[in-house]
Amino acid sequence: MRRGITLYEVVIALVIFSGAIAAISEGISTGVRAALQSRLQSQAILLCESKMGEVMAGAVPRASTGETSFVEPQLQGWTWAVSVKPGPRTGLQSIQVDVAYKLAGDSVDASFSLARLVRDPSAFVTSETAVNANNQAQALQAAQQAAAAQQQSGQN
Repeated sequence: MRRGITLYEVVIALVIFSGAIAAISEGISTGVRAALQSRLQSQAILLCESKMGEVMAGAVPRASTGETSFVEPQLQGWTWAVSVKPGPRTGLQSIQVDVAYKLAGDSVDASFSLARLVRDPSAFVTSETAVNANNQAQALQAAQQAAAAQQQSGQN
């Protein structure tokens, strides 16, 4: 009867153990990368909604902008852009906000776009434009009355 284990059995056990450790470490690496991607995607959604809120509130001009970096130091690598286009119907605008994360050397990127149809402020009459239009109409009416009075006095 033989006692102990042979060198061959030890080598086989080490190979099996090494393969298991490699598979487990790859699974952990994949899980960490997926968690980071999920966190970045969630942050992209929140930043995009926040920037759209700023555009709607007027804190950011409602005009197309190029890619702009966030000014907050904790948002390094994050950029945003606003695109304003005419909507599908008269009186509507299509506003799209894009947020992206790209950091040199990082293999994980995230981006999100949010689009919203809003009322075009230039397509509707405001109280100021109504007053201006009323003043112009009154001036035109006064000019027409003066011209008619002058024409009548010229005939007499």
